[in-house]
This record gives sequence, structure tokens and C-alpha cells, in this order.
Amino acid sequence: MNQLLTLFTQPEINVITISSRLLLSLVLGLLIGIERQYRRQSAGLRTFVLICTGCTAAMLLSIWIPQNYPNLLNGDPGRIAAQILTGIGFLGAGAIIQSRGGVYGLTTAASIWMAAIIGMCVGAGMFLAAFLATLITLFALILLNRLEHRHTIAGEAKELMVEYKVLNPDIDALRATLEKESVFMFNITINKNLERSTCVVQLRIHINPMNTLEKVFEQLEKQPDVSRVALRML
Repeated sequence: MNQLLTLFTQPEINVITISSRLLLSLVLGLLIGIERQYRRQSAGLRTFVLICTGCTAAMLLSIWIPQNYPNLLNGDPGRIAAQILTGIGFLGAGAIIQSRGGVYGLTTAASIWMAAIIGMCVGAGMFLAAFLATLITLFALILLNRLEHRHTIAGEAKELMVEYKVLNPDIDALRATLEKESVFMFNITINKNLERSTCVVQLRIHINPMNTLEKVFEQLEKQPDVSRVALRML
């Protein structure tokens, strides 16, 4: 056990250190990637393994350069690490999708950022921090996700569409009806058809799981000038 601990914690970067830390980083990145792959997210197993192990390799390089080139002027082991975070920011932005006023992929982007930090911790030899960060990430992705779906505040995100037979519908009445049914609105889009004198109101909402969709539909259809109500899963 002591030999294994010495193997992982020795400060000198050599073949054994590089191999052991990259393998450990692969396992930790794999754990987060499995969760994202299971949820069919844009970034899955391969993405998280590559991010985590790549950042570990970059940290090993940061430490290796000053050790092997002691006379190198302005050598800074933290310089490469600082650039990693900048690059990961661009990678995380690619996982974020904006559609119809809604933003999706923030959790995956945050997971990418955490995977990079975990890889950097492994590369620097901070194994306790790497393990704890992995556990915290999995806790947030799995357990907190279940808690959000069970809690009445969270609910489910959906897109509600209400068609009106008039050009200027009573939006305040629509808001009041949704608030009465504990439906939280994120944003609202109003599309008017001047030729037909009709209007379509689109809302991104969170609906309480304890409320039935039939009750919400019933209340909306009672409003004057409403011709159709539709709901789309996000």
C-alpha cells in the first residue's frame, strides 16, 4: 500500500508517474462520461475521457518542463494550466445550444469544465481533490437531478403554444391563469398574423409535476378567443 501511495505521489515526472496518472484520469473522466452518455447528451464517453486525460497530460507537461530544463528563463509550471481553462471555455460554449429563447447544454458545459479541472488535479498529483471533485460532479449530475424532478419548484420544462382568434389577446389573463396553476414562465414570444388577424403566443414554462396537464389545458381553453392550445416537450 505504501509503495502504491509513493508511486502516485512522487513529484518527479517519469514513465511510471505519467502512466499511472493518465490511467487514473481516464477512469475519472469515464465515470462522468458514462452519466452524460446515459442521458444522451452532446458530450459523452469519448469527449469526457479525452478532456480529462488531455488536461492531465498538459499538467504533466507543465511540471516536466521546469524539472528537465532548470536553466529555462521565465519557466512557469502554471502557464499551460492557465491556458487550459481558456481553451475549455470555448469547448464548453460549443455544448450550449440556444433555441427559441431557451438555453440548453449548460450542465454539459459545466461538466466539461469540471472534467478539465479533475484532469489538471490528477496531473498535478492532487488525487484527493480529483476524487472529491469527481464525487461532487456525479452527485450534482445524478442525485441533484432526481431531487429537482421530485421537488415542486423544478418541474419539467416544456413549450406551451396558445393560438388566439384575435390580433391582440389578453396576455395578462394568460399569465394569471398560469400563475394560478403554479406554472412558471421563463420567456414569452408573440407572433401576430396581420392578414388573418390572429395571434400565436409561445411560452417556455416549468410545470409542477403534481399538476395535471389536463387541468392547465382546461383553464386555458376557457379563456376568450383561444382557438387552440398545444404543449411540446423540450
